[in-house]
Amino acid sequence: MKIAVLVYGRLNKCAEHYNNIIDAIGKANNIDFFLSSDNSNESLLNDFINIYKPISYNNNPIYYDNDLGKYPGKRCETQIHNMTCHLINKNRVFILFEEYMNSKNVIYDCVISLRVDCVFKNKFQINDLEYNKIYIPYGYDYVDNGINDQIAYGKVGVMRKYNSINPVDLLDKKLSIPHPESLHFANIKLHGLNIQRVDVKYYIDK
Repeated sequence: MKIAVLVYGRLNKCAEHYNNIIDAIGKANNIDFFLSSDNSNESLLNDFINIYKPISYNNNPIYYDNDLGKYPGKRCETQIHNMTCHLINKNRVFILFEEYMNSKNVIYDCVISLRVDCVFKNKFQINDLEYNKIYIPYGYDYVDNGINDQIAYGKVGVMRKYNSINPVDLLDKKLSIPHPESLHFANIKLHGLNIQRVDVKYYIDK
């Protein structure tokens, strides 16, 4: 299979996690990496470039005008800046991916969105993916009406909707509170995607 892996956010321990990520996705697959981080230090970025050999990447600082913290329902554990950067990085990396895909006329069987600080204990289940279905591991939902926002995968069209999350629109429509897992769940519902929970076991190693 031809698989695009869209990495977003911090690059901590990216070098030591590479082999684990490749093993979990499957060495037999043709895997292309894309990255959106925000101002990662030069050493980590060079590690990622040298080891993952991304097709395209963006490490520019993130600037934004919208204050997502002004909306009601904010929980004490929510870090508004980190959440905002998370969502922007997901948008940015999909734009990079789509620009490459369109310019080179490349077709991908699967798109995976993940953090590079995940350590996997088993393999992804990526055969026979269905249209309009998004595959998300069990766990890490954290709140009612929330869903794991760390890892997701599916067909290109599904992941376009997943990565193009518009938090201001969701919050203005009162479809979510300013909370990352809640916003992701609201975005998935807004787009009418079907959710398939999968048994991909992992933990975060920062």
